[in-house]
Amino acid sequence: MQYLMVLLVMTGVIVLGITIVLGISYGVGHLLYSKTRIPADPANTDKCAQCMADREWYEGLPLWKQNVVMAWWLTNRYLCSAKGCN
Repeated sequence: MQYLMVLLVMTGVIVLGITIVLGISYGVGHLLYSKTRIPADPANTDKCAQCMADREWYEGLPLWKQNVVMAWWLTNRYLCSAKGCN
């Protein structure tokens, strides 16, 4: 019984740790994006224009910043694919 409790506590701590790291990553990504955002051209009526601008912004970041904001980037890619963008 003690073995099962230790296993459950360890699993809970690991899940909580991963959740905290992903939350921090998303928060930092959102903060950096809101400060240095490249808006899409307003004359462009393509629904994927902002997604392409976001991709250019992300790819322009140094590698270490790309790693830090990975959770934000994955969320952004999911939302863009839900719109039908590549």
